[in-house]
Amino acid sequence: MQEPSLVLSLLPFLLITVIVFFFAIPISRRKGKGIGFAALCLVPFLTPFIVFYLASLTDKSVLDRLAALEGKT
Repeated sequence: MQEPSLVLSLLPFLLITVIVFFFAIPISRRKGKGIGFAALCLVPFLTPFIVFYLASLTDKSVLDRLAALEGKT
C-alpha cells in the first residue's frame, strides 16, 4: 500500500488555517489592527493564539467612544 503524499496529508490542516485567516480579517479590522496582524494566522501553530488574542481585544469603536466620553468631562 502506498503512503499518501505530503500535500494530501497536510491539506485539511492548511485548509482550516486559510479559513480561519479569512475569519480573522474582519475581526482584526474591527479591533483596530491591520490585515498584517491577521496574516499571522497563516503561520500554522500561531493561528489559535492569534485568534484568541484578537477576540479578547476591545473593539476600536468602543475605545473611540470611551475616549470621547473622557474628553468631555
